[in-house]
Amino acid sequence: MTDKTLRAIGEFLRSVRPPGSFVACRTASAGDLAIEVEGIGALGFPVTPVQALKLRKIARPARYGLGEQTLLDPSVRDTGEIPRELVTMDQDRWRRGLAPILDALRFDLGLPPDCELSAELHSMLVYGPGQFFRRHRDSEKSDGMIATLVVTLPSTFTGGELVVEHHGEQVIDHGSPDELGLVAFYTDCEHEVLPVTRGSRISLTYNLIAGPRAVSIADTGAADPAVAALAEQLREHFATPVPDTTWRASTDPAPLHRPDQLVYLLDHQYSQRGFGWDQLKGADAARAEVLLAAADSAGCDTALALAEVQDNHSSEDLADEFWMCGRRRRWERIDGNWELVQDEWEPNEFTEDGPLEEERAEGSLPIDHPDRMTPEELNKPSSQLTLTWWIDRAGEITGPVTRKVSPAEICIDTTEVDLQPFAVESEGFTGNEGNTVDRWYRRAAIVVRPGSAPA
Repeated sequence: MTDKTLRAIGEFLRSVRPPGSFVACRTASAGDLAIEVEGIGALGFPVTPVQALKLRKIARPARYGLGEQTLLDPSVRDTGEIPRELVTMDQDRWRRGLAPILDALRFDLGLPPDCELSAELHSMLVYGPGQFFRRHRDSEKSDGMIATLVVTLPSTFTGGELVVEHHGEQVIDHGSPDELGLVAFYTDCEHEVLPVTRGSRISLTYNLIAGPRAVSIADTGAADPAVAALAEQLREHFATPVPDTTWRASTDPAPLHRPDQLVYLLDHQYSQRGFGWDQLKGADAARAEVLLAAADSAGCDTALALAEVQDNHSSEDLADEFWMCGRRRRWERIDGNWELVQDEWEPNEFTEDGPLEEERAEGSLPIDHPDRMTPEELNKPSSQLTLTWWIDRAGEITGPVTRKVSPAEICIDTTEVDLQPFAVESEGFTGNEGNTVDRWYRRAAIVVRPGSAPA
């Protein structure tokens, strides 16, 4: 049975351990870094309480973007940001000290030796007593951005721990009173800065950019007995006829056909901007290498695809919001922040005279805001998976696609992991239907097809 083969393939790939981790922690000498701040002068290391206080005084509140708006929300992010124009760094000195550290971080993250990392300064932040940054994920701010690097300057403080989490694993960094603390983590990892209880936590944040690298094709892969066994399972999967899942006849049995694709969903989240064979992260890169070797041995074609998972929920909470009657609203994540991009209304028997005014307490999020209406508060969804963007084995983008994927074609179901949606659409009661919430997620998938199958 091919479903048994699918499970075996999924279990084998799940057993492939990545060479690194989702997060990398290193320390470096503060002598590698020289920073001057206008009005304060050269920072001493460790940063003294006097200089830290001066930094807090010139810092402006770090802001959240919401579409074209720039908002302050100290309940989510209470952080001071030093204006970039006030900061001067000895870049040559820093690059000389940072280059070997970046190579160590690359190794710790499980990226291959031919992946060259570069660091782009994003911001200088200062956290005083009581300040924090709630749990969030970073957006890919630059092409090729694969991870975030946080460099915590040496100073004396308590609290202010940086907590990074991925798939239930957690790493906590406390900073150092004497050295630079460097923490790099993949962009789709959730992370937060806990409240500082004493002193000041001062850090530089960087975008880590992965340079182009070759698609790894291990010549020794085919000789590996495990890869050979996986190749045989691929052959068996494509040779075993399965019932047609689109068959709708109520009495006649579904006709049989041989599968024309196998879809393996990867663990990390990707956007179109940060997507490619050379931008796979950690465990995804390790499993892709094994699957490519097995597919080659089995005479199969492979491609990398972005997949959209649409979860459709019913919502009892929306049923109690009369102002949502006849309304359809869509939120999309833009540059890491939620923006309301659609707010439509159609008349119905309850709101024939026009849409009702939104009802909510001042300062609270709308009932349909994605950060408020979480999957835990919704009924269990029905799901649909569609392949939307296609990259061939050579790394060439062959254009957008719209290809539905049946459950029988997915060799392991990883859609239950903690994902961040890129769009959420809510529909209030319309008379016959409604009170639904659709959430869309992006995944990356490796698609394996028989060698004779069309792309």
